[in-house]
Amino acid sequence: MLDGLQPWLVHTLSSVRPVYLLMNTHWAWPICETLHFFGLSLLIGSIGAFDLRLLGLAKNIPISAMHRFIRWGIFGYMLNICTGAMFLMAAPDQYIYNPSFHFKVLFMAVAGLNVLAFYSTMYTRVRTLAPGATAPLPARFMAMISLSMWIGVIIGGRMLTFYRPAACEQKVQTFPFYCSPIQ
Repeated sequence: MLDGLQPWLVHTLSSVRPVYLLMNTHWAWPICETLHFFGLSLLIGSIGAFDLRLLGLAKNIPISAMHRFIRWGIFGYMLNICTGAMFLMAAPDQYIYNPSFHFKVLFMAVAGLNVLAFYSTMYTRVRTLAPGATAPLPARFMAMISLSMWIGVIIGGRMLTFYRPAACEQKVQTFPFYCSPIQ
């Protein structure tokens, strides 16, 4: 099933010529990098502060007040999705075959599932907690998962530059994809 997925993704993403041409101008990549880090700061600053409050830090601040910052985290996430997609379309082979990118996407997926679980099960219970109140154990557990996953995303993103894949050898079967870089 995954036999041709990676090469197909690389071919498909590299065919988006306007993004490739834009990203290969003198200033586009540095500007997108700056916006990506700005988005990451908004994301981690707001989501991280909310998670830390759920874990018991700054208990005198109402959880509902901390939650007001989440919209900034969503804005940062959307900014990162846009800039990240531009990086991916500009050099798809450097991401699609990169194990660090695989882990980054995995951590983002787990973080996304975690946020869905939080808002479908815990948010109504924690949003009305008074200052000084301790969040329920499941909410604290979800906050720990969230922090861990976003730290994993940061590490995965940072490690991308250290794992530059070479040409792809399609005869080597590796987890989780069929195509692996030639050693």
